Order: sequence, then structure tokens, then C-alpha cells
Amino acid sequence: MPAMLGTWISLGVLAYVYVVGELSHFLLGIVSRPMSQDLHYGDQACLPNPQAPHQSSACITAPNATACIAIEQQGNISSCTWDYSGLGIQYQVLAGPAFVAVFTTAGVIIGIIADKFNRKIVVSICCAVLTVATGLTGAAMSYWQLVILRMTMGAGESGFSPACSSMISDMFPESKRALALGIFNWGIYFGYGLSYAVGNFITAADIAGMGWRWSYIVTGGMGIVATLLLIIVVKEPERNSQFESKYINDPNEKGDSVSENEMSHSVKTEDTESVVTSPTGSAAKEGLFGGKSGLSEVLRALVRPAMLMLAFAACLRHTAGFSWAYNTQLYFLTYYPDFNLGLWVTGASIIGGSLGVAVGGFVSDRLVKRIGLRARLYVLAGSQFLAMPFAAGVLYFPPPGAFFMLLGAYIFAEMWFGVLFAVLLELVPGSVQSTALAVFLFIMNNVGGNLPVVVDPLSHLLSYRAALYIMYPGGYLASSIFFFLTSFLL
Repeated sequence: MPAMLGTWISLGVLAYVYVVGELSHFLLGIVSRPMSQDLHYGDQACLPNPQAPHQSSACITAPNATACIAIEQQGNISSCTWDYSGLGIQYQVLAGPAFVAVFTTAGVIIGIIADKFNRKIVVSICCAVLTVATGLTGAAMSYWQLVILRMTMGAGESGFSPACSSMISDMFPESKRALALGIFNWGIYFGYGLSYAVGNFITAADIAGMGWRWSYIVTGGMGIVATLLLIIVVKEPERNSQFESKYINDPNEKGDSVSENEMSHSVKTEDTESVVTSPTGSAAKEGLFGGKSGLSEVLRALVRPAMLMLAFAACLRHTAGFSWAYNTQLYFLTYYPDFNLGLWVTGASIIGGSLGVAVGGFVSDRLVKRIGLRARLYVLAGSQFLAMPFAAGVLYFPPPGAFFMLLGAYIFAEMWFGVLFAVLLELVPGSVQSTALAVFLFIMNNVGGNLPVVVDPLSHLLSYRAALYIMYPGGYLASSIFFFLTSFLL
């Protein structure tokens, strides 16, 4: 097999691993209602009776169990039933803090381990841990078992992005590295999108009367395949092969001897893409373990006004995204119980997310040549501002119109992630880029992943839809404002 073909096949395996990780991550939001009814956790509410001839949208108006059952009768069957809705603070804890707190903390630790040991082995172990936790979730018999398994999932998936991205950076030359990393990161959208297909269709199939449990069992089976492919197909690439060949093995490639300053500049320029996707890569070693880039330099890089404002904006944007991702299925079940989501969300997330990532990088790269670094902030602010009315349309229009709005929201909203990293790389000194990025991501993921728990108290104070208006399109609008304000601090 030609070496380059083998490299692309290995990339396909790593992308598939990421798909399985994101599928396991987001499956909870799709099957939370049948899970809660089986294991008895979270809030109870008036819901459409699945045994009734047709589903009634009037159920959500009932304030208690008595009013719920009395709404309307279809023959001898009540149109509504009082049962666990899948929502509530216990669900929000499962979706956010139980996963995110471990995911972010373990990610830094596993990233450091991957810097010192074989990354293929590290990723394989992480995939095995995720697989076992996902499969066992299908056998869970209590809420606290779900919490422990959810935390274990977070620990397993935490090693995927830093270790796999570092491997990809060493597997591909600079001219193909961005494309390869883009293909790998499509795993986010494919995994999230597939969670709706797996969660809805497999649960509805009710295999052996086990309903939602088979969704986790099937996903666990996909994880077994991913782990075996990692072990059999993927090979550990030589570390930093691109950098070493150009600047260490042949320091006189430009002609005359390279000065220390030129070398420093070249290191920063050449290793940029590697640092973006591997916040615990070779540069992180120096930042975390001494040398010129100590903790004080990292702090100086992060506490500047522009960086603090950028971090605040990023936290708002991440919160908006997670607020919708964790509540999509439950929102449509609450307000449009007759509508079968089918593949609507799957298609919108995969197509919209993939397009958004590609368009964001393309547009910002073109504008930055004309305007400078501020152009990237304008793209960040503009994309989230344009996503806001589409996100509001998702909550305003009934299906299927809501899903066309969702497609537009994804296209604009998902332009942000790659552009954000491009800004960070230009704001942070080269000597501490990796360490600073790791800290930035830790903060962003903890705030953005945990703050969506506010949806629950807001929904009790206002309504579920109103809470999502505030957290979803409202989060996009707020992040747009602060991304724009950041441009004045550069």
C-alpha cells in the first residue's frame, strides 16, 4: 500500500473515532425522555400519551397531574399523561457538568501523557474507556450510575482531540495539514448529527423491548470497531517530522546560516497549525515544564484586555451552542410532539456545520490579507450576528420550517471555531502558544459546557421556549457584541 494512501486511511480511522466520541457525547439529549421515564429522574410534566390515537399539543398547558389527565379523552384513552419529561436540573447536570468537568480536566492530563508516550496507545485506551462506558450506560439501573458513566465518557473522549490532532499534524506535510485537520474535525458534526438518527430510530425500534438502551449498545459496538481499527490500522507517526526536517536537519535551507531571531520566527510560523489543534504538543512541553516559557509568561499572555474580552465572548458563544445542542430533541418533543424529527436535525447539522467551518476559514483568510487581524474579529462578530435571526427562527417557526432556519443558523454560527484559533495564535507569543491555548480551552469548555444548566431555572421562571430564546439566539447576539468590542482592544 502506498505510504500516502495508508496515511489517508489512518486519517479516516481517526475521524471515525471522533464521530463515535461525539455520538456518545450527544446521544443523551436525544433519549433523555425515555431514559428518565425508565430510571425516574428529573422533572415531571403533562406529556402526550403515546397510547392515544394522535398526539395532542394541548398537554403542555396542564399545570398538574389531575388537569393533565382530564384534558380530552379519545375513547377510553386520555390524550395526555403525567410522566417524566427528560428535563430538569438532573438532566442538565448529566448533559453538562458531569461530562464537561471531567472532559476538560482529563484532557489536559491526557494531553501531557500523550506528549511523553505513544499517542496511538493513548488514543486506543481512551477509545476503549469511552466504549465500555457507553455500552454500560445501556445497562444502567439508576441515576447515579448514569452520572458515573457520563463522567467516564468525558474522560475517554477527552484524549481524542489533542492526541489525534497532534498525530495528524505529524502525518501530513504543511500543504495538506489544514485539509486533514478539517476532515478530522468534521467528526464533530457527523457524530452530533448521527446521534439523532441513532437515538430516534433505534429507540423507536424497541429491540427486545429495551428501547433507548439499544441506542447505547449500538454506539458501544461502533466504539469496539473504532478501537480495533486504531490498533490494527493506525501507526504512530514520527513526532515533529515536518519541523525537524526543515529547521533542524537542514538549518541552512534558506541559503546562509539562520539567525536565532529568524529561527524563532520560523518556528512560530511553521508550527502554527500544529499548535492550533494540539494544545499539548511540543510547545506545550516547554510551557508546562520550564524553559523560557514559564507560568508567568502564560499568565501575561492571557490577562491582557483583548484576551480577556475574547475569552468572555468565546464563553458566551460556546454556551449558546451547548444550550441548543442539549435541548434540541426535548424542545421539539415538548412543542411539536406530532412531528417526527427523522433525519432533519442530522442533515442540518452535518451539512450546515461542515459548510460553516469551511466558509469561516476561507473568508477570514481572504479578509485578513486586506484588513489585518481585526478582520478575523469582524468575521467572528458578523457570523454570530447573522446566525442570531436564524436561531430565533428555529424557535419561532414550526417544523419543517424550523429546520431550514436551523440549517442557516449552523452555516453562520459554525464559522467561528477555526477563526477563533487563528486570532489566538496571533495574540499569543510563540513560546507559550500551546500552554496558553490549553488554558483558554479549559476555561471556555468549562463555562460553555456548564452554564446551560441555567436553562432549567429560566424555564421555570418564564417558559422552556423563552429560556431557549435567551440562551440560544441571545447567546449568539451577546457573543457577537463582545467579539466586535474585542477588535477595539487589539
